[in-house]
Amino acid sequence: MTLSFKIAHRYFRAKKRPLVSVIGKVAMLSIGISTAAMMLVLSVMNGMNRFVAERFWVIDPDLKIEAAEGKFFAPVELPRIVAETPGVWAVSQVLKDQAILTYGDQNCMIYLQGVDSNYAHVSDLPAHVYSGQYSLSSHEATFSAEVLMGGGVYAQMQIPPAYAHDCRLYTVDARMLDRPLGASAAVAAYSVYAAGLFNAIPEYDNQYVFCDLEFARRAFKAQDRVSALEVRLEPGASVKKVKQSLQERVEAGFTVKDRIDQQEAMFKSMRAEKLIVMLVFAFIMLIATFTMTADQMLLMYEKRLDMAVLSSMGMREKQIRRIFFLNGMLVNVCGTLGGLLAGTALTFGQKRFGWVKLGGGEGSYITDAYPVDWQIGDLFVVLLIGLAIGMLASALPLKQVAGFSRRRISAE
Repeated sequence: MTLSFKIAHRYFRAKKRPLVSVIGKVAMLSIGISTAAMMLVLSVMNGMNRFVAERFWVIDPDLKIEAAEGKFFAPVELPRIVAETPGVWAVSQVLKDQAILTYGDQNCMIYLQGVDSNYAHVSDLPAHVYSGQYSLSSHEATFSAEVLMGGGVYAQMQIPPAYAHDCRLYTVDARMLDRPLGASAAVAAYSVYAAGLFNAIPEYDNQYVFCDLEFARRAFKAQDRVSALEVRLEPGASVKKVKQSLQERVEAGFTVKDRIDQQEAMFKSMRAEKLIVMLVFAFIMLIATFTMTADQMLLMYEKRLDMAVLSSMGMREKQIRRIFFLNGMLVNVCGTLGGLLAGTALTFGQKRFGWVKLGGGEGSYITDAYPVDWQIGDLFVVLLIGLAIGMLASALPLKQVAGFSRRRISAE
C-alpha cells in the first residue's frame, strides 16, 4: 500500500467538516442511485426482450435451413443428412408463401405454411391451440383442407372454429402472369376449414395459417419442393456446434439460421435500444459525479494546510494529486459497488416476489409482473462505465492542488 493511498484512505474515513461530509455522502448516494437504476433498467429490458423472444420461440425452430437464393428448393437427400447430424432430434419440411383468405365480406392477406407430420415434434405450436384441435389434413378431390388458424386471423375474419364453416383461400402462381391470358389461370381457389385456433404471439396470430404440406404444395404449385427445413435439437445439445456442423454438411447454396438469425431485425432493434439506454444512463451518472467533483474541491480546501506540509516535507505535486485522485476513486467505487448490489438485490427481488405488477396483476396481461433477467455482462459494463466516469470526475479538480498549496504557503 503506497503512502498516497494510505493518506487518501484516511481522508476518506476521517471526520470532516459538516458541509464537506454532507456533500461527500450526497455524492456517494447519487452515484449509487444512478448505478442501481441503470442496473435495474437493463435487467428489466433483458427480461422484456427475453419474454418477447420466448413467445417467438413457440413457433421458431432451434435451427432453420433455407436456400441462399430463391423461395423454394427440392430437399432431395437433405432431410436425411440433417437427421443424421449429431445433436439433431427431429426434422420437419415446411412450405410457406403468401395467400389471400376470404370469408363473407372479409378478406385478409396471410402466410400459409404447410408442414409435415414431424412438425409437432419440432414446434411447440400444438400446445398453444386454445380452441378446436391440432388437425391438418387435405382432400385433393374436393380442393379442400383442414387448417390451424391464428387467433388474430380468426378475429379479423370472424370464422367460427367448426367444420361446418368454410372460407376461401386464393393463391397466385406468378409464373403464369407473364403468359397470354394467364391472369385468370394463375389464380387458384380452395376451401379451407378451421379445425383449431392457436395463440402464440401477435406477429404469428394475426398472419399465419398452418396446413398439411401436400395441400400447400398443390396450392403453390410447388410439386416436391419446400421453403425450409426446421430442426429441433436434442436436450442439452449446443446450438452453436450443431449449427456449425450442419453448415459444413449441407451444400453451399443453403444457409443455417438459429433463432436469433431468424428474427435478426428484432434482435438488432433490441440491442440498439439497450445501447441507447446505456448511453442515457451513462450521461445521468456523469451528471451525478459533478457532486463528487464539488466534494473533491471542498476537501482540497479543507486539507490545504496538509498539502503545504507534505510539499515542504518533499512530497512531489504529482504524489499530492494522486492522494485526492485516489480519494475520489474511493468515493466512486463505494457508490458504484453499493449501487450494483442494490440493483442486483432489487432485480432478484422482483424476479422472486414480483413487486411491480403489470396492469394491477389481475391477469389482464400474459404475465402478471414485469419480467427481469439479471446478466453478469451488464454488471461488468455498468461497473466499467461507473469507474471510467469516476476516474474522469476525480481527475478534473486535480489541477487546483498546486493553487491551494501555494496560497497556503503564501499565507504562512
